[in-house]
Amino acid sequence: MTAAAAGFTVGGIAQAIKGLYGVVGDVNDFINKHIEEMKSSANSTISRTGRVIDGAKYGFGLGYTVPIAIIAVGQMLLGNTFLAMSTVATAVTLSNPIAMTCAAVGAIYYGWQALSDTERQDILDKIGHALEVGVELIRSVIGFVINSTKELLTSDNAIELKQFIAGAAQSFGRTLADVTGSIADRIKGAFDVVAKTSSDAVDRTRDVASNVYIAATDTAGKVVDAVKDKFDKSGPK
Repeated sequence: MTAAAAGFTVGGIAQAIKGLYGVVGDVNDFINKHIEEMKSSANSTISRTGRVIDGAKYGFGLGYTVPIAIIAVGQMLLGNTFLAMSTVATAVTLSNPIAMTCAAVGAIYYGWQALSDTERQDILDKIGHALEVGVELIRSVIGFVINSTKELLTSDNAIELKQFIAGAAQSFGRTLADVTGSIADRIKGAFDVVAKTSSDAVDRTRDVASNVYIAATDTAGKVVDAVKDKFDKSGPK
């Protein structure tokens, strides 16, 4: 399937991002405000992620094209096909656009190297075609994002970034491990499912036990009352 056949027409990615983020006006204005909002966030993971995108934007000197490329590549890694923007925008991004952007950057940082050469080339071709820029430029932008993220993020930031990835990927029917290709993430994901299932089972058991206790207490109370009433009627005066 060619890039054009897959819906990646010239300028299509920019329009898709506008739809994804619910942008009404100029996409360049939105990107600038979006990055500034991220950079000024009290959350260090968000602010540092914003600095990564901002550094790429000014470093490559191509305006909103570079941030759009970053978001688009990350979205594809998360599982977004850009073929159903209205439903995706309504269900996912509009509720927390910053979280989705952080997830996109995180997906590049953790997921790009997990792809095969063919998969990476496919993404490069599609994004390059859509934005009318060279494949090597997109490759360089991705390299910049990976290196800058590695320099700026602490271990705590990295953990939170994976949380952003997991939340966004789930919206597209994927898991954190699907994005990162990490065995450790797959094991953790399986453990989390088991832990949640066990927790739900404990909650259900506790509820049943509580109901049994209440019923037993109620029954015991009625027995005591009946015995007491009989004793009052037949006992010593």
